[in-house]
Amino acid sequence: MENMETIAETLAAMGLEDHEKHDQSSNIGMKQRNCTMLEKLEKAAPYNIFINTIPANPETFKQPNAISFTDLLCPSLGELKSSLQLTFLLEVRWLLEQFRARGQSSLPLTVLYDRGNVPGDVEEEEKSTDDSHEKDEDSDDDLEVPDNVIFRSVPMRDDYGLHHSKIGIYVYKDDSLRVSVSSVNLYNEDWNCYNQGIWLSPLCPKLPDSSVNTDGESRTGFKKDLLHYLHSYKEMALKPYIKYIERADFSAVRVFLVYSIPGSHKSSAPGSHLQKVTDILSKHFVRPRGPWSIIVQTSSLGWMGEQIATEWLRRAFLGCMASHTKSRMPASATVGFSVVYPTVDNVLSGYFGKAGGGCLGYEKDLHENQKWFQKYMYQWKAEELGRTRAMPHTKNYCLISHCENKLAYFLLTSANMSRSAWGTLHRSGDLSVYVRSYEAGIMFLPEFFDEEVFEIKDTAERKNQKLFPFMFDLPLTPYSQDDQPHTKSSE
Repeated sequence: MENMETIAETLAAMGLEDHEKHDQSSNIGMKQRNCTMLEKLEKAAPYNIFINTIPANPETFKQPNAISFTDLLCPSLGELKSSLQLTFLLEVRWLLEQFRARGQSSLPLTVLYDRGNVPGDVEEEEKSTDDSHEKDEDSDDDLEVPDNVIFRSVPMRDDYGLHHSKIGIYVYKDDSLRVSVSSVNLYNEDWNCYNQGIWLSPLCPKLPDSSVNTDGESRTGFKKDLLHYLHSYKEMALKPYIKYIERADFSAVRVFLVYSIPGSHKSSAPGSHLQKVTDILSKHFVRPRGPWSIIVQTSSLGWMGEQIATEWLRRAFLGCMASHTKSRMPASATVGFSVVYPTVDNVLSGYFGKAGGGCLGYEKDLHENQKWFQKYMYQWKAEELGRTRAMPHTKNYCLISHCENKLAYFLLTSANMSRSAWGTLHRSGDLSVYVRSYEAGIMFLPEFFDEEVFEIKDTAERKNQKLFPFMFDLPLTPYSQDDQPHTKSSE
């Protein structure tokens, strides 16, 4: 595990290696920002998008929307009663220390995960290593898990599927709650070494006793979708949280929940990213005039085609992203298309050198068979935020104007650009989809924020009160003639 040793050494130099301590990044950050998480949330409104602090660059702690995991547990958000976490990777000792640091180690905590070092988890020992992270081999078998903590490994029906969603549900003493949706695992390395995106909901208060469970819906149907997603697990440990959600008022939520649930889904009951995004755009998105382009920023890539774009890329993915009220999944998408993904040099120039590519999952053999796709690829650059040298584990999808100042929509999700995450169209032609993995994201449409577009640059023509947070640099930087995307061996 050469990569992990290199990162561990760097973290040790920063005082971040000791898992007996809580997230040290929050200590560093609190020295440089004297504000509560509630104050940060108020400043981040209405979009409520956050990025993580990167200890390798102390300047990130000064960024107004940069947080650590313990910020999500801040008492200013409410007096926590219990919480639910859904994740792909789980680092048990680190997670328990986060709650201990906030004096919340005795509170009920339920965690659903795919891969983690949970003591006594026999199934975990039989699983292969992470497809996009180098895993730490340190065992936590000697760790005593408190009785108030429940860990559940999510069974997968497809051998190639993952439980890849990252969702948090925080229930407070008055039965109000908040929901977080992000790209970040419950893992020390994820929170401290890679760029991540996190969305945190406004407070969802408890409904009056006279209300019915279907009350308190948002304009986007967020509550209904969240309940449908959680019910799909058929997991008894989720029942208390389903009840809290049923009795909560989500009317202040302005984003759509986008998810993938393993299995086959008819178009009338969408259960994949392909279907959910297509459905949202075809019902609510009026495409603005002028040339617009799709930008994808991902930490892994799937199969796109050996010599030319596959039917999945042309018909399904680009058709989905180009949908609007007048055309549902158009057969020919007349939009530009770019993919932001780190080059080998981007990784080697990062804080952790070669080890910094541990969060990137593009297979070498896959790239060797689809080199034509490289013409659509652009380097990872985030100089404006001082984040170029931390590799991106975020997955962002947007439609951007020709002037590169405006967004027509924005999706922050756990789903990389692959069939496993987004789904594959059945050949029946009725837009039925098969998807392998659990994924979760949130989609922003300007209409639901009373805006025509999202503005990402402060120009003389600016109309919106707030700029939409955007992580990487524009214009995009093309790969040079000698550049190659960072890849990992499939062995």
